[in-house]
Amino acid sequence: MSSDTELATYYGEAGAGSFYFDDGNESYDQHAAADHADDADAAAGTRKIWHDYLAQFDIASAILTVTTSGASAQRHAFLIGFDHVRGDPAATEGLLAMMDGLLERGGEQPVHHFHLARTDLAPASPQASDLSGRFDWAISIRMKRGSEVIRALFFRCEDAGRFSDRDALSLQLIAPILAESATRVSQLARQSRHSAMLEAMFDRVSMSMALLSADGQPLFMNSAAGALVGQRRWLIRAADGAIVAANPAQAKGLRDAIRRAATAQFPVEEAFRLDCRDGDWRLAYVLSAKSRSGGAMARCAMLIIMGPGKVDAPSSLLEALGLLPSEQRFLGHFLKSSSLGNAAEGCGLSEETARTYLKRVRAKLGVHRQMELAGLISGLVLPLRAADSASIRDGRDG
Repeated sequence: MSSDTELATYYGEAGAGSFYFDDGNESYDQHAAADHADDADAAAGTRKIWHDYLAQFDIASAILTVTTSGASAQRHAFLIGFDHVRGDPAATEGLLAMMDGLLERGGEQPVHHFHLARTDLAPASPQASDLSGRFDWAISIRMKRGSEVIRALFFRCEDAGRFSDRDALSLQLIAPILAESATRVSQLARQSRHSAMLEAMFDRVSMSMALLSADGQPLFMNSAAGALVGQRRWLIRAADGAIVAANPAQAKGLRDAIRRAATAQFPVEEAFRLDCRDGDWRLAYVLSAKSRSGGAMARCAMLIIMGPGKVDAPSSLLEALGLLPSEQRFLGHFLKSSSLGNAAEGCGLSEETARTYLKRVRAKLGVHRQMELAGLISGLVLPLRAADSASIRDGRDG
């Protein structure tokens, strides 16, 4: 028996013929992000625990399913062992189909013994002779736990002999524990994927955002915030790992605001001006944040650093507001120029024509003053980071 027994997870709609595969090492979902290291360690630890425990029963491999009832019925399937089909999704689904066939023979009996023949395992893989040489004895366990139905198949080789009644009783006792343990590994994997998806979403936002504990320790930072800390102009990482203002005169005020926001019973919002040595500055907002689960342990502070104002709204947004391409080009020059004449010169227009363009743009956007126009366009700028060129290429090819 392999010393690295696999604990793999499959889940799909109850009764469905296809399953999603995931374990602590590999994923066959092309859209899912890689599992976090902590989750992989948890899965590896769970595999080791069940490997050691099932070894006392001479169990080579096992398949367990947990089926929930109700409107959101799902079937979760878990594999222990079966190293010979690792990396082969078709063979893995074949194992589940084989399990369904064997369980039909067992019917509704809580315990059923099998002496496996080559024909029993043929659907699992083209290498049926190899599989039949690995598994000779099997026992099925069926039970209900609340709204869940637990069904398990445990396999032994020929030299281990038939499962005894005492073995059957022991496996009936541990099946719910195995189901609970494997379900938790499944939940960790899905939470890891959700976290990775959230990180990908936040990394597209150019606005620097961070979640901080009361003592300023970062709980989460998007890539823009990480880059800002790396510049060491407005924010730095202190010796204790906390995020603090780079300007020593502003460090205590920001640290106190973070502590207030993370511990306040009611929402707190404070604004700070962060200065750097070259005279540049940024606006920082410190806000209270609280998990939906509630509780003091779920509170933290959210730090948002506003970047310099932009006047380059995407052409798609300006087009949606009714601006023609020529009006968009003029608007871009006008908002960056010190006068209408300079904007006209930059566009290659006469000042009279530029004045006509300005009237048309203001009429379409419903503003009358230059500051109102600049504020409106600045508000249209999406706070997104430029997409990675490789990601764009991959998305286009897909």
